Formats: sequence, structure tokens, C-alpha cells
Amino acid sequence: MKYHRMFVRLFIATFGLCLLAANAWSLERLHVAAGETHTLGAEYADWVFDELVLDDGATLVLDGSAPRWSIEARRASIGKNVSIVGVGLTGSAGASGASAEGQAKDCRRGQSGANGTHGKPGGDGLSLALTLSLEKLDSLAIDVRGGAGGIGGDGGNGQAGGAADKCPGASGGDGGDGGDGGDGGNGGNVRVYYSFLPESGLQGGIGKRVSTKNTAGAGGGPGEAGAGGKGAPGHYVNMRTLAGNKKWIPGGEEGESGRPGKVGRSGVKGQYVLERDLNRRLDELLLQQKMAAPKAAATQSPASNSEDNNLEKTLLEILKRLDALEKRGR
Repeated sequence: MKYHRMFVRLFIATFGLCLLAANAWSLERLHVAAGETHTLGAEYADWVFDELVLDDGATLVLDGSAPRWSIEARRASIGKNVSIVGVGLTGSAGASGASAEGQAKDCRRGQSGANGTHGKPGGDGLSLALTLSLEKLDSLAIDVRGGAGGIGGDGGNGQAGGAADKCPGASGGDGGDGGDGGDGGNGGNVRVYYSFLPESGLQGGIGKRVSTKNTAGAGGGPGEAGAGGKGAPGHYVNMRTLAGNKKWIPGGEEGESGRPGKVGRSGVKGQYVLERDLNRRLDELLLQQKMAAPKAAATQSPASNSEDNNLEKTLLEILKRLDALEKRGR
């Protein structure tokens, strides 16, 4: 019995380690199949993938609970019409103020309507830093727009004034103020830092293959003002006066309308930077040259060595110029 328990415990421990190892391996590779949408949890907000595969039409949604993301892929394969989405949420609308219903008691002024509450601000778009060693890239759209602000709540209507009796008719209650619209969220900042794997066949800049939406969210619309309540009408009362047997008792005035809310402020557009990793590309070229060097060492002359050095300098200069042209084109 004792050995049986030890065996069970050993089996459970071994099985647990196998599960952990399987999970660890699955975390190193992310594959989103064609046309599918996958939400990446906040625990991956700062992560390095050995391989990232996004097939045609795939969408990768970033969890909004992590405002800043840094994703690196040591090997990235990106198909056509691929999207990475981290849009800020739209702010919730403000609540409308309650209206004072009906009519006040005789001779009493109507109650005022309640004010509407302000709309909530829109969420900021996520900030994203992508570091990609590209094996394949067709087209990638990054959407990190700020969310729109919520609409302000409407003000409530005022109550009608109380009827006249032996007193003048009462005035209506004032309308409530409309709530302000919520401020729009800021657009997210995007930085794409890329290099080409030797087997990719990719050349030049990728500015035309990567598009970014990081506009600011619009401010929310204002809440409408509540209407003032109606005043009670005037009337005659029987009373002996010098002018006759009746006297006019004036009615009440209409309550004032509330003030409309204000439009929320728009957010700020995010920044976008697209850079090529020139150092990594140069290292790749130098590595290829070193691998080819032993084959040509026997026949290489001092003049050839000088030519190789000049070639390295020329390659570096070309890469720098490509990077500068790419920045001007944005």
C-alpha cells in the first residue's frame, strides 16, 4: 500500500511537469489561422515569441486591461489583410436627470428637474511596440484608435406650477441641466522595429505593407437641457372692488429651461514610428560573408580583402539611406 501511494504521487508530479512543459512550449509559438480572431490576454503584454504566424485575414486582439504592449517575434510570418487591434473603449453615456412629473400642490411652485450626469471618457488606444524578424509579410493593419467619449445625459423637465386658489398661480419648476459629453480617448503610440530573415526574400522598406490607425477619439455629445414647467394660469375671484365684483389674480410664470451640456474634448492622436534594424541586417550580411570566406580563402588576395571591406561599408550606407527614405515617406 505504501509503495502504491508513492507511485501515485510520483505519477501526479510527473504528469504535472509534463503539462507545465507543454504549456511552456505552447507559449513560445502563436498561430492564428486564416480568418480567425484570437484575443491575447494581458499576461502576454511583454512577451517574446519564438514564432508568430498570422495567416490571411487573421485578427489578433490585444486585451485592453494592459495599456502598454511589447511583443517580439524571432520569426514572424504575416499573411494578407492581417489585423492587430487594441482600440480604446467608447465611454458610457451619462444618465438623464429625472423629470418632476405632474403639477405641484395649489399655490406652490413646481419642483425643478434633476440634472443629467456627465458622459464617461473614452478609453485610450493601446500603445504597442512590435519587434519582428520577418520571414513573410503581405499586409498588416494596426488599429489602436482612441475611444469616443460618452454622451451627456439630458436634463429633467420641471414640474408645472400649482393652481391658483385665493393665491396667485404658482410658477413652473426649472428644467435640469444637461450633462457634459465625456472626453475622447487618446490614440495609441505604435513603434514597429523590423528586420528581414535571410530566407524571406524581402527587400527595401515595408511602409506600404503596414498601415496604422491611431487617431484620437471624438468628444461625446452634450446632454439636452430640460424644459421648464408651465406656470399655473391666472383667474378671477369674486371680490367687491371699486371696478366691480371681480378681481384678477395673476398666474405663475413658466420655469426656466436648464442649460445644455458641453461637448467633450477630443483626445490626442498617437505617434507612429517604423524603423528597420540596420545592425541586425548588417550582422546577417557579415555572417553570410564569414561562412563563404573559408571557401575563397585559398584564392583571395589582399586586394580582395580591401574590396570586401569596401563592400561592407557600401552595404551599411545603402541600408542607412533606405531607412532615411522610408522615414521621409511616412
